[in-house]
Amino acid sequence: MIEFDTNLLAAAGFMALGGLLRGFLGFGGSMGAVPGLSLIYGPLGAVSIVLLADIGAVLQLLRTAMQQSEKRIVAPLALASILTTPFGAWLLINIDPADMQRAIAITVLGFVAILMVGWRYQKPPNLPIIIGVGTVGGILSGGAGMGAPPAVLFLLSGPHGHEAVRANIIGYLAIANMTALITIWINGALTAEIALRALILAPPYLIAIWIGGKLFAYASEGLFRYAALAVVTVIGITALIL
Repeated sequence: MIEFDTNLLAAAGFMALGGLLRGFLGFGGSMGAVPGLSLIYGPLGAVSIVLLADIGAVLQLLRTAMQQSEKRIVAPLALASILTTPFGAWLLINIDPADMQRAIAITVLGFVAILMVGWRYQKPPNLPIIIGVGTVGGILSGGAGMGAPPAVLFLLSGPHGHEAVRANIIGYLAIANMTALITIWINGALTAEIALRALILAPPYLIAIWIGGKLFAYASEGLFRYAALAVVTVIGITALIL
């Protein structure tokens, strides 16, 4: 039985925040929503709700990804993620949630630190590097629905414009998030109650994605990059201290 109370209202607010980030940056749905939702529904319930609601996000954003993404990068990223997401989902289900949250927070903040020192790769990335990024992303995607940070670091560290970066992230997450959702379902962690909560909370998430996409049209290269870095920083610190 779903109660329409302050918890549900707060959950809708967290979903709207996640949706705004997802629409503007191409990622951030889980990073914006999962920490807050975890306080209400627990880590597994929070991740499952966001991944289910994100099915609508994929449908909204996939056209952009198909038109603007670089397939030679997105394809191996996604394949590596698919192969390693089950391991991340296993960690989510079998390891203490507090330990998982701390590990994710430290990983995310590590990515931020690398970005802050100004590291950039100058040559086109080789296949092993792309696969390595996808592997880490797959583990984080299955473990917390947060597969974007490795890809964000990787793509922001290259010469790509912000439209291509956003499109590549959207394309990657379309596959990574669906893989994580299927893996959680196979492990028997999806329930009818979680599905109903996701259905109720999907509208604020999807409306916010639409608003975020409209705002992106007015964003400069610098604003996009600073916003992406700021989001990863805030969410990493939040996950560490909660």
